[in-house]
Amino acid sequence: MNAPTLKTLALIIATLPYAALAENTATPRPKQTSELQTVNVTGKNRSTRTENRDSYTTSAMRTTTGLALSPKETPQSVSVITKTQINEQGITNLVDALKTTTGVNVIRDAGIPRFQSRGFYIDQIEEDGISSTVPGAINNPMYDAQSMNDIAVYDHIEVVRGATGLTQANGEPGGTVNAVRKRPTGERIIQGEVQIDRFGKVRTTGDFSGRLNDESTLRGRAVVALERDKNFKDRVKGGNATLYGVMDASVGDNTKITWGGLYQRKHTKPDDWGVALNLPRDTYLGYNWNKGVYDKANAFAEVEHYFNDNWRYTGKLDYNYNENTKKNSGIYNTSTSYAGYTPGSALASGWLSRYDNDEKQLTFKNNLNGKFEIIGVPQEIFTEYTYTHTKNNGSRRQYNPGVSFDPMTFTGNEIAEPADWHATPYQMYWETHSKRTTHALLLGFRFNMLKEKLHIMAGTRWNHIKSKYITDYFYTGGKIDSDPDSVTDRKTVRFNPYFAVTYDLTSNQSLYASYTSIFKPNSNQRKDKSYLEPVTGANYEIGWKGEWFDRKLNTSLALFDIEQKNRAVQVWDTADQKWYWEPVGKVRSRGIEAEISGNLSEDWKLFAGYTFNRSKYLEAESKGTVPAGTNFSLHTPKHMLRLHTSYNLPFDGKKWTIGGGVTAQSKTASLYGVKRGGHAVFNANIDYQASKNLKLALISTNLFNRYYYENNKVSSKGANNYYGQQRNVMFKVDYKF
Repeated sequence: MNAPTLKTLALIIATLPYAALAENTATPRPKQTSELQTVNVTGKNRSTRTENRDSYTTSAMRTTTGLALSPKETPQSVSVITKTQINEQGITNLVDALKTTTGVNVIRDAGIPRFQSRGFYIDQIEEDGISSTVPGAINNPMYDAQSMNDIAVYDHIEVVRGATGLTQANGEPGGTVNAVRKRPTGERIIQGEVQIDRFGKVRTTGDFSGRLNDESTLRGRAVVALERDKNFKDRVKGGNATLYGVMDASVGDNTKITWGGLYQRKHTKPDDWGVALNLPRDTYLGYNWNKGVYDKANAFAEVEHYFNDNWRYTGKLDYNYNENTKKNSGIYNTSTSYAGYTPGSALASGWLSRYDNDEKQLTFKNNLNGKFEIIGVPQEIFTEYTYTHTKNNGSRRQYNPGVSFDPMTFTGNEIAEPADWHATPYQMYWETHSKRTTHALLLGFRFNMLKEKLHIMAGTRWNHIKSKYITDYFYTGGKIDSDPDSVTDRKTVRFNPYFAVTYDLTSNQSLYASYTSIFKPNSNQRKDKSYLEPVTGANYEIGWKGEWFDRKLNTSLALFDIEQKNRAVQVWDTADQKWYWEPVGKVRSRGIEAEISGNLSEDWKLFAGYTFNRSKYLEAESKGTVPAGTNFSLHTPKHMLRLHTSYNLPFDGKKWTIGGGVTAQSKTASLYGVKRGGHAVFNANIDYQASKNLKLALISTNLFNRYYYENNKVSSKGANNYYGQQRNVMFKVDYKF
């Protein structure tokens, strides 16, 4: 692939104005009446809902531009994980869901899952278009109070690969995940589910929805999920309790108001350092008193109003409060010179640590979009303003026990939990406090030309980010620390442009090209103490898309080129004989993605995604120890395949459904030279519709019990190695009243 050719093509054919967020571009809005669920409309289906649709695809999604576009109309690589896929594969959390989709590489950062695409992090996760920064994207993940919502509250998961600067304030150019919440339905839903597996995990969910008055102008929904979690690792268990409620009301024919909330509590067994290489798969090297408790409360409201058939306003208000306490330690060795475990040798205990964190985030997002005509052809305009304020507080207390233990005889009882974590003197104790305020304005256009076969889009997002980060050490080395606080106080103002074009070859095939960028504030400083320019990521992409069988099957092929610039690199100053930071780092990621998703027939569903990806440093980094041309993302596989299919058997009234799939990848490595071989993990499921109301399912993951390690950026011979899950068998009962 020739980079200048791809960039030039993408820019030349995508340099005219653009539109976003026109949810009903071709479909007149139905009136909000008692017949809300049965209104018949002409044109394309713009609903993003996937439950009860028995499909591996969706008719529309909003994450790329905010616009409710079909996958074929969307000028970037996108995937969706539907409710059918979640149910058939027995997926119970967002991490496992993203492991099944095209191009997403799931790794761990201090034991906490992180998501990557095309070699870069996915820094933002959205809920109904409201963004929050994932743990570890800005601060050390151990200082982050956030926890991911239970997947029971979601209808489906949308994934965009590549930079998403039009809808995101800041981040890396890996992409975006948008989790779309369940909403109230006009029809009655009373549904319960119980799931158990071979390791002792027990999970139950309840889902209740329907109209709350005779006119169906008031609707409500409640979801509850309870889970006792166990896995293949010795002494590792946890739990989760989630309660979610949402209501919406039709106010006249033109307005709908939605409001709701969530409360969630999670108990986990922290596993921050993994295991040394070549230990048994069920090894857990943390102490028995290790524990993490995560509490989350969320409240949200939304108003949607149509001034007429052409103009629509949407306002959203979202508040999140997260709090966690985490106590943990274990035995490990992160030294790159460590030769590896030998029988009878010992690993040193890490610091006994306690983290107390809380986070508050308030977001107000509103947009106005409309349609107008030029020479009788409909065009669109979109404007949006978003305000987000986030405040974090954290503290860390640490003691160094100074002892070592043999991992083969380690039981977790060797050291007791400190009786009083607040006792002094600490060997280390510090607090962190941060605030971040973001204002963002968007303006976009979508122009339709050549008998509405050519769609040209252009837009820009103006971002104003003000942040302050304070670190205050109270004790270091067991003594009171009198040094002044470390304060980072800065402001970043940046525009993110977006240009794209889509051309309809036929009614069901299109070509597209797009350019989009994103940025991330840089906290490193030059010699003169000024902050470096933001790190920028630009995504150039061209591709082909198709939709088949009355839009029940989607196909896509994309070529992409991403450049990230202004990376902080340490530069030697010969005059001062010191290292200073300069924004001269540059990396590139290139590749190909292909996907097919949806229904091949009434009884046969298929999802298959393939990714080829290579990346390299364009400039030397790490004080010259990483030369230009070196692989930038060693832990990203060059080849990734995600496949799952299911088929309704043609006998016994089609009550039986069988399914199977594979997740496969090529070899990877860590920064410290730990190599991983390629592997393929197979899964299978069988469902039986025992009656109209009762469904039974048997699901097996890692069917052939393949031994493998998860991909990890910082794996060493003595730490940060995580085995993939052993073979598991789950039994699930689903009953609808």
